[in-house]
Amino acid sequence: MALLGESERQDFWAIVVRVGFSKDDFDLKEIEDKPKNGGIYAITGTVIVGRKSTGVSRNYSAGHAATWLADFEVELRNHVFGAT
Repeated sequence: MALLGESERQDFWAIVVRVGFSKDDFDLKEIEDKPKNGGIYAITGTVIVGRKSTGVSRNYSAGHAATWLADFEVELRNHVFGAT
């Protein structure tokens, strides 16, 4: 099972375009946390978003009930990744 579902990936790219950026200017990477035991666990990890043209990257906590997409959109709109 992947850290991000397909709908989360689609939502990420939709935010990039809606805010006025090019999808070609961003990278999205997932790093899944290793479980501490072999039991039942929630998948958690880190999403790394990078903007190629500015070299800015940010890490977001991801997993069940994570708010990384909303946090990313706020930072994108506030020019943390640079202006459009």
